[in-house]
Amino acid sequence: MVTIYDIARKLGLSAATVSRVVNGVDHPVSERTRRRILDTAGEMGYRPNTIAKSLSRGRTQTIAILLPSITNDFYTQFVDVVENKISGAGYSTFLCNTHRDISRETAWIGTLIERRVDGVVFCPTRVKPGDNAQNLNNVRELSRHGVPVVAIGSHFGAVSQVYVDTYEGSREAVEYLLTLGHRRIGFIDGLSAGTSRRRFRGYADALKKHGITPDPLFQVHGDLSFESGRQCALRLLREASPSAVFAVNNNMAVGVLEAAREQKIQVPGQLSVIGFDDSPVSQMVYPRLTVVRQPLEEIGKAVLGLLSEAIEGKNAPRVIRLKPQLIRRDSCAPEPERRGQARIRF
Repeated sequence: MVTIYDIARKLGLSAATVSRVVNGVDHPVSERTRRRILDTAGEMGYRPNTIAKSLSRGRTQTIAILLPSITNDFYTQFVDVVENKISGAGYSTFLCNTHRDISRETAWIGTLIERRVDGVVFCPTRVKPGDNAQNLNNVRELSRHGVPVVAIGSHFGAVSQVYVDTYEGSREAVEYLLTLGHRRIGFIDGLSAGTSRRRFRGYADALKKHGITPDPLFQVHGDLSFESGRQCALRLLREASPSAVFAVNNNMAVGVLEAAREQKIQVPGQLSVIGFDDSPVSQMVYPRLTVVRQPLEEIGKAVLGLLSEAIEGKNAPRVIRLKPQLIRRDSCAPEPERRGQARIRF
């Protein structure tokens, strides 16, 4: 590999002079000498050491995205949008997938500090309640080493946060089902920690507003996968006979459609279904899923803005709150009995 020393020897110049010219440092040198250096560097195939150059300026031009599962529909789309925003601002992206393992998250923190990344987009790994405390410790460790952090969906004190109001999105989804006449609304929750708690509160508060006491019989827990959504739906259909089901993510909602198909239950004729998040799959399945969509483009823009502020040392940490949107498609209809039909019992 050609170095600045090779160029300097060929031209009979000092390595310091060559280094200043190829790195664009403002230093008095004649235009003739500058041109000779640049031409010779090109002829010899010199490529600057961008890592060393970045470190000399205190930057690596690298942003890490730390997330719990790249196979989750939301995070797949999230990474696509955020990476595009980050690369457009001149940064490289370092993707860190924890596979929903809190110990992996903690290990990644050490790696990111060692690699001196310029900032971290932190999507916490939360499978059990005890993970929350470790998430906080990990954010504090990054901050202690001067690594700017933007948290997604969770607040960790002295770092910026992009927060989508999932409570409001959940409440609006259940309100929509209630306006269609549904009263027996099943709820498929996610993992025991994280944002699913806000989604449950939205579900419960919408029911209470209409004088309906949330019934544990209509509430089941999945693990955010398609198969858990299918199994949870089969249990609800067998034990509670709901006329509608609201699942806290897209994968489980598609699982509900599969369970209904297996049981020869018409959607939306006999069962209405709503999912949370959105993806191309939501429009490929039949019927097309009604969903609560998170504003991914707005999230990406907000993440880049907050990271830029933190890296440049501008502004105190702040929270950007965004609203989700209910997208009405084909998987919901008025409650069967409101149309004079007998509800099927399972």
